[in-house]
Amino acid sequence: MIEYKTERVDPAYEDSTLEINATFGWQLIESQEVYNESTRVTGATVKSYGAFMQGYTGKDGRVDLQTQTNVTNYIAMRFGRDTQMPGYGRLKELESQFYSYTNVVQPKKPVKRTAVAAIGTILIIISVIMAIAQGTAAEAWEIAVCVLFPVIFIPAAVFGWISYRKKTARYNTAIDRATDILGEARDITDGNG
Repeated sequence: MIEYKTERVDPAYEDSTLEINATFGWQLIESQEVYNESTRVTGATVKSYGAFMQGYTGKDGRVDLQTQTNVTNYIAMRFGRDTQMPGYGRLKELESQFYSYTNVVQPKKPVKRTAVAAIGTILIIISVIMAIAQGTAAEAWEIAVCVLFPVIFIPAAVFGWISYRKKTARYNTAIDRATDILGEARDITDGNG
């Protein structure tokens, strides 16, 4: 018995999609690129010059159209796989595991949080140094800002980096495991597993 599936992929990922699916025993049956470009008017601005004084003739102004162009471009790939092929059960299991690992999103560095903490702390230090140099006394709200800002934002930046490192380790482990799964599946489809 043959099972089927269809995938829509960005044209840039066509080759890698073919390779990954072949690793899990899928064969390409049909491939079709879909490209559609549509433009729609989102608004119009009419500017008339002297229409109220001279009588509008249609030639006394300008019409500016605002448009939006939408492009749809993907490749529809239809695959088939024989459910009686050797190692089918294990390939199906490995495929499920592979896609669960590849769904892990690469974390982003907490750059904004760190920049806010660093810039704010530097500005506070400069303000304090200038106040000391000028011999001016600080008001209660100024002292509160100088104490609370670093107490709130510096730990937030530190915890952001700790979390980033943990998520990065989890992401790298997932990618390594997905690579191992592809190797095991490749051995099965090559008849070595």
